[in-house]
Amino acid sequence: MTTEIYLDSNATSVVLPAAIAAATDAMGQRYGNPSSTHGAGLKAKAILDDARARAHRLLGAGDGRLMFNSGATEGIQTAVLSALLALRERRDAGAAIGTLLVYGATEHKAVPESLAHWNRLLGLNLRLHQLPVNGDGAHDLAALRAIAGEAGMVCTMAANNETGVISDLAGIEQVLAASGSRAYWMVDCVQALGKLPLALASTRIDYAPFSGHKLYAPKGVGMLYVRAGAPFTPLIVGGGQETGQRSGTENMAGIAALGAVLAALERGDTFRTQTELCGFRARLADSLRAALPGVVFNNPFEKSLPTTLNFAVPGLSSRELMDVFDAAEMRVSAGSACSSSKAAPSYVLDAMGLPLWRSAGAIRMSFGPLADEATISAACARIERCGAALRASCLIPSDHTAVPHDGLLQLGVEGACSWLLLDAASRSGIVIDPLPEHLARIEAYVRGQNYQVAAIVCTVPDATRGLLAQALGRHLNRSDTDAYGWPANAGGITLEGGAAAGAL
Repeated sequence: MTTEIYLDSNATSVVLPAAIAAATDAMGQRYGNPSSTHGAGLKAKAILDDARARAHRLLGAGDGRLMFNSGATEGIQTAVLSALLALRERRDAGAAIGTLLVYGATEHKAVPESLAHWNRLLGLNLRLHQLPVNGDGAHDLAALRAIAGEAGMVCTMAANNETGVISDLAGIEQVLAASGSRAYWMVDCVQALGKLPLALASTRIDYAPFSGHKLYAPKGVGMLYVRAGAPFTPLIVGGGQETGQRSGTENMAGIAALGAVLAALERGDTFRTQTELCGFRARLADSLRAALPGVVFNNPFEKSLPTTLNFAVPGLSSRELMDVFDAAEMRVSAGSACSSSKAAPSYVLDAMGLPLWRSAGAIRMSFGPLADEATISAACARIERCGAALRASCLIPSDHTAVPHDGLLQLGVEGACSWLLLDAASRSGIVIDPLPEHLARIEAYVRGQNYQVAAIVCTVPDATRGLLAQALGRHLNRSDTDAYGWPANAGGITLEGGAAAGAL
């Protein structure tokens, strides 16, 4: 049985064995409520205190708050509520607060959705403003400079979940400082934990949410950093747990597991170095280039996390690529996991100004800092097998003859389609409405399977037909045609086996 190769760690990671052991210990041996003052409760509280202390050290939290919660979405909600409520109080007191709630165009959807939600519920009626990014995915600092004075809150990322592009947080901070902005600043640090150095208390970042399941902890546990002096309002109130910052009995199994991951980070003996991770990415990229002719990488490697590759292949949809990778037991994603089930281009790549075929056909490969040599070697071998499978199917150019296709074949790109009606027995067929993006692919398919094309038919007069006719050469039956490509004086074409294609 083929072993699964998991390359979707930006969506969620496997759980570190030490984290599983810590969670099991918390549930089986130290099951007390950390708010209780008896022995069982104190054992649980020791887990809580140890994990928090490690997080403080690793994040450079200083005097800031650090609370455990259910994950980044809750952390974002808490940060946005805290900042917007403070803005309302300042406005009610007669202070100027600006008119804009600014967020990066490539932010996770949880950010603009949270801004819109709390802006409406709190009656602030501020305007959401999308901060543009350049072609490399970096925030446009000149655009930020132009509106910083009107910003009430600014939300950016440390590193993007789809592309791995690392934000220039120092540059953003300089712009906010130079403008004299009093805006509250939230930085989504979900993809940064364990991959980027963090010293939060030495910055002017007010809020930083984290999610454990992106770095080998279970789902359902996360953290929120709040800078000392930044406004804070609990999202959840009740029994006063987490010193009143987040009520509800703590998820001790999750916190224990996250604590084990933090301990591994602090020891420095578990995860790969940046140099090793960059080497792994380079090997995967080389295999993709060899297996998939024309592959284009959507993220600049020198400005991105070494654990993320985002790419597209001309003429191939993300669904087609996903299918072949999935058949090879390689788990990748189309864009972000939150939207990969939807047939839509990546809004992140759209914001970067990339062509629609790249944003609609994007594939993300992501691995974590626990990746090893054996996994990367196996992944490279399977990438090569995927390329061979695509060549055998004539989905990418090949010198080898493929298994002949029979029936209707649909080629899709950006919501439009080309069609081939093929008869394997006679090795003949017709092409219907060929798109410019598919010309090379149709030519490769016809030549690779040695089909004879009886007609190139377009439902509207189209110059693409002439280009394809030239490319097909002897594989096209030459005859006079009408304006739509149908052979003159032909009422229909009967293919071997009885299939008929009549004039349109």
